[in-house]
Amino acid sequence: MKWVEKLFFRRPARLYDLVVLWDWEYDDDLVQALLAGAVRRRLSACAFRSAELTAFVDLCRNPHYSFPYLIDRASDVHPFLLPVLSELQQAGSQIINDPQQMIWCRDKATMHLELVQRGIPVPYGLILSHQDHLEQALQQTRDKLGSPFVAKPAEGGGGEGVILDAQTPEHIRQVMRESRLGKVILQKRIEPAEIHGRRAWFRVLYVMGEVLPCFWDDRTHLYSLIDDLSAPWVAPLTDLVRRIAAMSGMRFFSSEIAMTAAQEYYVIDFVNEMCDMRLQSRHTDGVPDALFHRIIDLLVCRPPQLQSEIRTSSPVRKGGIFKKGSVL
Repeated sequence: MKWVEKLFFRRPARLYDLVVLWDWEYDDDLVQALLAGAVRRRLSACAFRSAELTAFVDLCRNPHYSFPYLIDRASDVHPFLLPVLSELQQAGSQIINDPQQMIWCRDKATMHLELVQRGIPVPYGLILSHQDHLEQALQQTRDKLGSPFVAKPAEGGGGEGVILDAQTPEHIRQVMRESRLGKVILQKRIEPAEIHGRRAWFRVLYVMGEVLPCFWDDRTHLYSLIDDLSAPWVAPLTDLVRRIAAMSGMRFFSSEIAMTAAQEYYVIDFVNEMCDMRLQSRHTDGVPDALFHRIIDLLVCRPPQLQSEIRTSSPVRKGGIFKKGSVL
């Protein structure tokens, strides 16, 4: 029968249409909604969390299984998944988001430079490391930077380590001590306009090609939906985020954008590659429930088109995901 196997390669069977890899306890609502959404669409789905991730790796060793579509919410804290996901991508799997692209986007200093290079407006900023003379750098840029200014680590999210009213070199050193990369970004503060009594500060999500803008108060961190998406000040938000998506390669992310009284737009938080998806009905500062469910629909509905392509074009994997000699 060996000659038959050579003539008629056996393609890997789909073990699950959708796989979710996760770790953060507050992702529970997201994961359950994704699995329920898959069931409604008659898709097979499974989630692997924390210790269960090793079981997922074991499944990947089996050459008879394929995983057409994965949502990765774990590789940032479980880097042993990175080579596994890389091999899956080479075999034709679609992964939201590409793990290597997420690592690249996570460096805010790099993203600042990339956006500037592409003409995407960001506040005046200064990137500093341990090698720089802080007092001298601050003195030379004081006029452009203003005071107080924002000091943030070059990596991380959720506002961790950020000082919104920094003024001194010691403030910069404080942020730098908390930076794993040893880099900080100093950013000119932006004062937003007001729109019907709300600050013109936005959290704009990009999900599988669709742009979902929301008000997001930078002081309270509370979301509110935009009543009229046809308002003229909404279109520039959509344009900016589409340009960021094209630059970053991300298919599910958010950006923080502010509009001034002069109707100038600035991207404040560049690429949040692992969106906080807590529900507003459970957490005051969470994503509005209607928006949450729209995101679930986009994540679950769009991929089936990709799956049909993978079923007809994905190469046969010989010997499982791991090549001989691979080490976790």
